Amino acid sequence: MKQKHHRMLCAFCALVILVSTVFPTAAFAEQPVDAAAAEQTLTRADAAEMQQADAAVTVLTESEQYQEMDTDARKDAALAQLDTLAAKGLVEKDSIYTDEENGMVSFRYPCGVLGGILLTEPEDETLDEENAETETAASDPALSLRLPPDLGAEMQKSRAALLRRTENQAVEKFGTAVIYYAFDNTINSSRFPYYSYMQGFWSALGLETKINIHVTVADLKKMGNYNVSVLSAHGSYYTYSYGKFLKRTRTEPIMLLTEESTFGKDLRYGFDLLAHRVIKVNGMYCVTSDFFRNAYKGGKLSNTIVYSETCEFLGVDGSEDNAMADALLSGGAQAVIGYVNNVYTVYSRSMLWDTINHLIMGQNVGQALEHAKATYGEDDLIWYHAQGGRRPHAAASYAVLYGNSQAALHVPESNRSMFSADLAA
Repeated sequence: MKQKHHRMLCAFCALVILVSTVFPTAAFAEQPVDAAAAEQTLTRADAAEMQQADAAVTVLTESEQYQEMDTDARKDAALAQLDTLAAKGLVEKDSIYTDEENGMVSFRYPCGVLGGILLTEPEDETLDEENAETETAASDPALSLRLPPDLGAEMQKSRAALLRRTENQAVEKFGTAVIYYAFDNTINSSRFPYYSYMQGFWSALGLETKINIHVTVADLKKMGNYNVSVLSAHGSYYTYSYGKFLKRTRTEPIMLLTEESTFGKDLRYGFDLLAHRVIKVNGMYCVTSDFFRNAYKGGKLSNTIVYSETCEFLGVDGSEDNAMADALLSGGAQAVIGYVNNVYTVYSRSMLWDTINHLIMGQNVGQALEHAKATYGEDDLIWYHAQGGRRPHAAASYAVLYGNSQAALHVPESNRSMFSADLAA
């Protein structure tokens, strides 16, 4: 009887081998994320190996030579560096993948964590560089561009109008907000001074606001502590290959942080790194939609409205991608606003300003966003051309609202009455 059972097992094994030979993906379909890896964490040896690779990557990407290279030269340099690391056993050779469309080379560390090297700088769609250029080339009609409206003046006007209504009345604190400012500078920035102004203004009107200028992976797990969470960071799309027998690729949106990878943090974020909820690009951490889905499971964002200024947060090339929105909504977020394509900085911060102002006045998020669109334009090219712009970027960026358009802040009735005239307008 045992002999017959043994023969049956051998026959079954032979069948499995035959199927795996003829139909390898059917027998051993490898998933983008290894379920077993998601239940493990990194060892100290894993973290030490990754740090060696990260050090080599950052030496390359932060060098003056790399900064001066064009995209093709950067690709060659990145591939050469990764080949060297693969020869040392610090990168898996067959994982190296070039995504020229999104300007990145991806790879996998031997422990299974994903990494990448940017071939192009994250697009910073601001008019400041164009304006500086026109000052030195004003004689060229093709480069002439009127300065956009001074948002500082608009803020002063709005502030004066709203605060006049609060001069003789106490403003009750009714909520909290946070601005996650995930850029690498606050000096000579086209963004930070405006966010700083927004912080003081919104706090004075009862929405107590803070700015986080050193955004970490750990910080992004605390969004549920606020009624409004603003995500201001570079965004991109990340493509990686997987599969042993049949190579496949997966592309997903990521939010880039300026938090540098370290030995200790690799261990701290080990579960997220192995589960591909966090990846490392240019030696810095980035988060995927699965990061938000996992961080807020159980409805931890139930009192939060999320407004993302991150480029490509909700899609690229004119196609909406709801991965980030779905992840946040699955965590209980009341509503999520974000942009498709790369968005002009001035347009996005103007839209943010107007939307949050009208939330403070008591409008729901759908009404507030529509007011901002009516003020600044349905997309950033409408706004751009209205300023006399002559060199628009390739694709218009537009804001999309997911979730409950009726979601609103719990603004006290006493505060609402102060702004009734503005709401009527």
